[in-house]
Amino acid sequence: MAEITECLTRENPEFLDMARKCAADIGNAPRIMVGFGMFYQLLLSASADVAGKPVMHALPSVTATTRDALVREIDEAGPDAFTVRAIADLERSNPELMQMAHGFASRQGDYLRVMQGFALLYRSLEAQSATDRKYLH
Repeated sequence: MAEITECLTRENPEFLDMARKCAADIGNAPRIMVGFGMFYQLLLSASADVAGKPVMHALPSVTATTRDALVREIDEAGPDAFTVRAIADLERSNPELMQMAHGFASRQGDYLRVMQGFALLYRSLEAQSATDRKYLH
């Protein structure tokens, strides 16, 4: 976890901040951060090798602008609708990662809040990726 935290501090501090705040809100932050760290590491591992070629910075670095946009999205849709939509996207695009998140959340005292954390973290990377693609064209 120390290695993942060090990497996130350097490469994706907004993501790390969101993960830490979610974990603190849920309670037992060190344990929850392990789940969020595994989630990030699995996403990173899956995207780091495309067609046998290593990719630098395989995951987008979430910006404060994207984070603010997500806050507006949650305010507009409501936290439940936001979570349902993000989890459905995760399940459709990466069912194995969804199973990891579900399995981890199932072993925690507050399944819903842990899954909301996974939804927020996943959606933040998805939204940033869409923003980054828009600027690359």
